[in-house]
Amino acid sequence: MAKVQGSSSRSPIMRAVGGLDWLLGWLENIVLSVSIMAMAVMNIGNVLGNNLIGKGFLFTVEINQALLVIITFIGVSKGARHGRNIRMSAIYDQAKGHWRKAMNILITAGSAAVMFYLCWYAVIYEAQVRSIGQTTPNLGIPLWVLYLAVPFGLFLAGLQYTLTTLRNLTSKELYRSFTELEVYEEADLAAVEAEKLEGEDPDSDWAARRNGNGEGRD
Repeated sequence: MAKVQGSSSRSPIMRAVGGLDWLLGWLENIVLSVSIMAMAVMNIGNVLGNNLIGKGFLFTVEINQALLVIITFIGVSKGARHGRNIRMSAIYDQAKGHWRKAMNILITAGSAAVMFYLCWYAVIYEAQVRSIGQTTPNLGIPLWVLYLAVPFGLFLAGLQYTLTTLRNLTSKELYRSFTELEVYEEADLAAVEAEKLEGEDPDSDWAARRNGNGEGRD
């Protein structure tokens, strides 16, 4: 379970950034929820049309294409916001203390650079598609409109990684995202249980219970 940011959020700058982050997160939730529901409704309607009247709705293919782009790239930003992106953490999980924090900063800073780099090329691609003037065959929607979510989502993801980097540079705790501490609850609980089991002596524990029972009978 995520833990929310600590005392460092009391500064006016961090409160302002946190407010902006909350607003962007709220917008992401609205966009993703509406997109998923719209896709479900159109797919169900298309299936019903094919089975009931023998004719589907061709425009649903184009709209679903746009919705898939939106869900994919806005989802990248949402994943970065909550630190839920896929990570190859075999080495990272073995690091402790300052080494783990240094690796976290390096990973998030590098991820931010990659996201902004891809965002820049996405903008260039958008400009090229717009100059061609190509549209969808059924609805006549310009293709560059369908792909607007690509640079926007990549930019938001880069922004989230940047905020995470700044948070870890200015905080004593280790954060997996701007608002969430990095906590591996299941792994931590398993480690605690393992330490307890290693510290127990089965023979001495059995002897203690036997002595306790014997004293109770006396």
